[in-house]
Amino acid sequence: MSNYQKYQNNLSFRNKLGRLLWSFTWMFFFRPLNLPVFNGFRIFLLRIFGSKIGKGCKVNATIKVWAPWNLEMGNLVAIGFGAMIYNPGKISIGSKVTVSQRTHLCSATHDYTLPSNPLVTKPIRIEDRAWVAADAFVGPGVVVGEGGIVGARAAVFRDVFPWTIVGGNPAKFIKDRVLEGEKTVEEILL
Repeated sequence: MSNYQKYQNNLSFRNKLGRLLWSFTWMFFFRPLNLPVFNGFRIFLLRIFGSKIGKGCKVNATIKVWAPWNLEMGNLVAIGFGAMIYNPGKISIGSKVTVSQRTHLCSATHDYTLPSNPLVTKPIRIEDRAWVAADAFVGPGVVVGEGGIVGARAAVFRDVFPWTIVGGNPAKFIKDRVLEGEKTVEEILL
């Protein structure tokens, strides 16, 4: 007898069935419609599977959403081609947010301290006016604050403060984000 326990799968049958139906729908109805004119239909399919999506959103046909029912998006959100939305845990995206191409949002990990290695979910929140740049990774439990920017290819494992720019692996503070003609962070906070 081995000292290792069998992998513990803590996802319900309903979840597995939903993902099976979604995978079929994604493969045959969502992904093949890769023209901008079908954006509304893709959003319709995501909503049928439980996504809450605001107005004016753009969703590329090549994105992969693991569980649409755990996805919320505000108004005017753009998700670029090849983005991976791995969301066993909830992912909330505010309004006027850009999630660039090949970005990976990952709301789950495993508890490596237990022999069964169970799945652990931690929600991700990307607040209004934020930008997650190309090829970035945002890990479980991260909050990207309002107006925050995650630089290209950054790996984010801790919260990004509002109106800051981070980059690197692991992501580190680079500088404050100041919009031309707007007040600085210090002036806003005072």
